[in-house]
Amino acid sequence: MKGEAPEPHDPAAPAQPVAAEEYSRDYFLSRCGGAEFFELYGPKVLKPTLAYCLSRAALAPGLRALDIGCGRGELLYQIKLTGAVGVGTDFAGPAVAIARQVSGCEVIETDAKVLPFPDRSFDRVFLLGIMDHLHRWELEDCFREIRRVLKPGGFVLIHTCTNRLYYKVWTYRLRLLARALRACGLSLRVPSPPRSSDDQALRAFFGSIGWRAEVEPRPNWKMVIDELYGRDLPAGVPIKPAARWRVRVYKALLWWPPLNWVLARDFFCLARPAGVSGPAARR
Repeated sequence: MKGEAPEPHDPAAPAQPVAAEEYSRDYFLSRCGGAEFFELYGPKVLKPTLAYCLSRAALAPGLRALDIGCGRGELLYQIKLTGAVGVGTDFAGPAVAIARQVSGCEVIETDAKVLPFPDRSFDRVFLLGIMDHLHRWELEDCFREIRRVLKPGGFVLIHTCTNRLYYKVWTYRLRLLARALRACGLSLRVPSPPRSSDDQALRAFFGSIGWRAEVEPRPNWKMVIDELYGRDLPAGVPIKPAARWRVRVYKALLWWPPLNWVLARDFFCLARPAGVSGPAARR
């Protein structure tokens, strides 16, 4: 059965969805995360976030994977290379057009809260960099739909790009001050803090909707770039690996609980509806 529209929410509620018109073709090609990778390599080399999440998906020929908010479609391109069937959605028309051309996969223009797929259609669902754009009520509707289209034993791979502790509590004000000092004391407009979360908020959210989530803090990609791409990095890779001595010090002294939860710039989550078992995702 097709997804039905969720019950309407209180029209007086201030949390309104972001308009699709805010996401133009120029945004996806030049400003959306990973644009520097896409400009250099097209879909053949993924930015670190996508590369890591793909490595955790345990894809195989015959599996079906849904990428919600697929953007330019480079992840879909890589999903197809594994032999799995990739399907993408985005609510921005420019992204749909780009992703279809880039990936050669089926890409549908639709809202993440109303997925036009039959029940139990997908073994994997990717939701990467999308939670940060949705309000709480939108997330609840989105995961209600994901639960419906997810096959038994399937799971969702999630990336959230901001850590409240890193961006707001510890470093946000300091980085603003450093920026002002670099500008020789000129008065600068203070940017709005990003919509962000932390591991406790993520666990609380998934618990409240009846899901189980493994939340993993992710380090600065410079510290683990070799683990993603190997020692032979792609020519001109935009992220340069940190010196090996820095990596050793970072992992030995800093990347332990609870410091790693504070220093993590982002989080990876692997989530399943509660009561649903499945094989571990890590290969």
